[in-house]
Amino acid sequence: MQPRRPGEEPTWASLSPRDKVLAAFGMTSLGIGVLAVVAVVVLIGVLTIGFLSRNLIEADGAGPLVWAALLFLPCGLLAGVFTSPVRLLLRLSAVSDKVEHGVETALSATTTFLAALFVEAFTPGLRVQHPWLPALLATLLIALAHLVISHLEDRRNQGRDSA
Repeated sequence: MQPRRPGEEPTWASLSPRDKVLAAFGMTSLGIGVLAVVAVVVLIGVLTIGFLSRNLIEADGAGPLVWAALLFLPCGLLAGVFTSPVRLLLRLSAVSDKVEHGVETALSATTTFLAALFVEAFTPGLRVQHPWLPALLATLLIALAHLVISHLEDRRNQGRDSA
């Protein structure tokens, strides 16, 4: 190993075995932490939808709700398989930015709706009377969360621009 110059960023090859183990442990811990936060947010969303749709959803205890949170990502990927050809056609077509943004928003909502329907269909121990109503509620809650996050980002960016 060659000595580093002051102010030079270390490369992976320049790290000692101990530093490599610590870096790998830190990145693994960071990944597990992010995954845990995402899982908690999804579980809170499932519980919120389950609470708001309690007259339409019957569950055999808390287990099916945990299963629904675990199945959310695979079902979202499956829904994305169905909407990705339309996204590809949209990107290959020559439409205005405003139309493309509107279609992307509609496709995102469609993907969320399909994912919620798949979660309702594939979750063991979960029975839903009118599956499209909780799926629509999930789509609207995710769209609302997106609007809130966009609004907060715009406010933060405006605060930076004025400072």
